[in-house]
Amino acid sequence: MNKTIDLLLKNDVSKLKRPTKDVEITRLSELYGEPFVVTCQALTPSEFNELQESISINVEGNIELDNNIQVLTILKGTKDPDFKSKELMDHFSVPTPKDLVQKIFLSGEISSIYTTITDLSGFGKDSVKEIKNS
Repeated sequence: MNKTIDLLLKNDVSKLKRPTKDVEITRLSELYGEPFVVTCQALTPSEFNELQESISINVEGNIELDNNIQVLTILKGTKDPDFKSKELMDHFSVPTPKDLVQKIFLSGEISSIYTTITDLSGFGKDSVKEIKNS
């Protein structure tokens, strides 16, 4: 049998968990006087596919990203805090989770959180390495 198949079959399926990572937003930590931590998690393939639906191809064949793709990724790839919390949205006087993310974070912070989520989801440069044939 194939070595890779053997490797998959001999290991516990429960070990295949979504990777998570905590990131601290230093500006908010300084503002609130204690660590402000966001727990990011990898996107599942179905979550990624939903995000792909936000991508369109224009007439010239160029890909156009919904300008909120980073925010949408954060909403799907953030474990804590829950930006869909009605209590949080009411507290910040915003109607939607997207508005909440944009009210709490600066553009660079949104970009950094987005990058963390995409790296966890396997899009980082170190996720896959090429093996030279011998």
